[in-house]
Amino acid sequence: MISVVSPVYGCRNCLEALCDAVRSAFDKAGLDWELLLVDDRGPDDPWPLICDLAEVDKRVRGVRLSRNHGQHLAIWAGLAEARGDWVAVMDCDLQDDPAILPKLHEIAVARDVEAVVVDRGNWSDSTFRRLASRAFYQLINVLGGVRISNIGNFGLYSRRMVDTLLQFREQEVFLPMMIALTGLKRQTYRLDRADRAVGQSAYSLLRLLRLATAIIIRFSDRPLKLSVIIGLAFSLLSAAVSLLLVAAWLGNAFTVPGWTSTVLSVWFLSGLIMATLGIHGFYLGRVFSEVKRRPRIIVETRTFNSRI
Repeated sequence: MISVVSPVYGCRNCLEALCDAVRSAFDKAGLDWELLLVDDRGPDDPWPLICDLAEVDKRVRGVRLSRNHGQHLAIWAGLAEARGDWVAVMDCDLQDDPAILPKLHEIAVARDVEAVVVDRGNWSDSTFRRLASRAFYQLINVLGGVRISNIGNFGLYSRRMVDTLLQFREQEVFLPMMIALTGLKRQTYRLDRADRAVGQSAYSLLRLLRLATAIIIRFSDRPLKLSVIIGLAFSLLSAAVSLLLVAAWLGNAFTVPGWTSTVLSVWFLSGLIMATLGIHGFYLGRVFSEVKRRPRIIVETRTFNSRI
């Protein structure tokens, strides 16, 4: 059986079309399936409709979170609830085409891989949105230490891959990065993204920047190393400037007593302080988030057929 996990936020009007598309794709392929709709407490209140869809077709299940947790934690809630031998993850706005899922299953079985991730190819969002996404991935590649490019959450993952992902205990989760970190065999499949059936992307440039920062801090220590490099660079710069200041002092260019020593001290110590605070600040931030041990996800309720 293949479980399809789809976080729902701001796309209530396309849920019926999503169910029809998933049903059509798998029934034609002769595969058993279930569709898990994870209500991330969007503004359009999709839960009553999810319950109706689950009542009509028992293969549709709903999970409602207690509050808005964000797309990636909503995906994690779906992964934890999925019963399938394979688990597909896709957006609910039909930019990800469910009709391709049987093909991804064929590829995964034929090539004996644990995941088939979808390269989004060409997509029709605005130029600004595509440039922001490209900058997002470049930032992660440079500072995150794991190379991922032009892939999102859309893909098919084996039960082994899902069980491995659920063992990750970080408070912050990001599916493409964590798929790479498992080291399990994966295959990339290129597919151009379609237009959204309804709604628009919830990721503004500011949200993408915040997400990239959170991912980099949680999954890499490169910013720590960078802070040391910046601190040392300032110290070296202060050493170079000090030579100029000493030469100027010897030439009686300065008439204010103590000015030279004060400037040299500020430059040199500022570099060392930046390096030290950078190291301690990043690590303390990560430790503070993890030691609280708060539950990452709180599920408020499930549809009745989820309890069977």
